[in-house]
Parts: sequence; C-alpha cells; structure tokens
Amino acid sequence: MKSQNKNLLSKIVSERDALLQRLSKIKLRFPKRFTRLTIFVFISLTLLGVYPAFSIPPVKRSVVKASSLEQKGEIIANSFSKPLILPHPGYLSTRYSSYHPGIDIATGLGMPIHPIIDGEVSEAGRDIFGLGNFVVVSHQNGFQSKYAHMGKIYIKVGNKVTQENILGEVGLTGYTSGPHTHLEITREGNYVNPLTLLPEIPDMPMVLAKK
Repeated sequence: MKSQNKNLLSKIVSERDALLQRLSKIKLRFPKRFTRLTIFVFISLTLLGVYPAFSIPPVKRSVVKASSLEQKGEIIANSFSKPLILPHPGYLSTRYSSYHPGIDIATGLGMPIHPIIDGEVSEAGRDIFGLGNFVVVSHQNGFQSKYAHMGKIYIKVGNKVTQENILGEVGLTGYTSGPHTHLEITREGNYVNPLTLLPEIPDMPMVLAKK
C-alpha cells in the first residue's frame, strides 16, 4: 500500500513538473493585425496633430473660461501687465480642441519666434512624441506658453525674455507637414485656448489651403 501511494505521489509530482515546464514556455504575443493597427492609428493621429500625452487622464480637457480673460481680444489688466502678441506673423492652420490642445500658426521656414509676453524660460529641448524642438516660457499669474516644431533654439533655461527677444526659428522638427509653430498656453497646468488671449489671427487663404 505504501509502495502504491509512493508511486502515485511520484506520478503526480512528475506530471505537475511537466505541466509547469510547458506553461513556462508559453509566451504572450499580440496578434500581428493588432500590432499593425496600433502602429497605423498612432501614425495617423500624430500626422493629424494629435499628440499622445502619457498621463492620467491621457488628455487634459480642463479649459480656463474665456469670459474671465478676454474682452473683444483685449487682455483684462489683472491677468497680464500688457497685451499679448503673436509669436510671429502667419495664418491659423489648426484650431484649438480637446484633442489638439494648442493652435498651429503657419508661416515661412526660419521665421523668428518671439514670446507672446515677457517671462522666464523654464524648458527647452526636444520632444520625442511629435512636437520636435520646443521652448516653454513661464509668465505671471501661473501662465506658461509652449512653442514647438522649432528649427533652432537660441535661448537657455533660466533666461529672462521679453517680447522683443527671439526664442528661435520656425522649423520642421517633429511631426509636421509644413513650417508652423504649435503654440500651447496653460494656466496652472490647465490648457487655455490661445485664441481667447491673442490678437486675431487670419485663417489660411483658400488658395493655400487647397494646395
């Protein structure tokens, strides 16, 4: 009887070891179609100007109310010490939305980029998720402005800048179909529609849009 129990136990142990060995060789793999679809969706979104934000939640939807900051294109005095300016002349090629938390201002390659208002450079570098070379300037009252797709950067973190200074040049870095500046404005970490704060920007002419 003891011999039978011993043989039975040995059989169970050997079967368990064989099962564990087979399970250890199993590798989790995503279907090729799923992988290809994921890559296709990622490329499509970046070409459309939708940049992934690896945060929780992935896309910030909070927006500062325009009525508290804007009055017929003029900045209320207690928000900024003086009116904001455009970073450079150009046309509005992409508007602000919850999936595109900024605006695109199309212009010529190499156009100088100015800060929209005085401040201090808080970031300067290269974004690997589509924005290319970028600069972030911190302003009064918790505001920040971000300038992306730059060809060249002329300043460094910590530099004090005014509207007369040049941050860099318009370029083609990152994912972009043409020379433009992707401009984002935040207040205390929340995205603000730049069109509620900046001077009026003309829409891209139909002739250029069709090309």
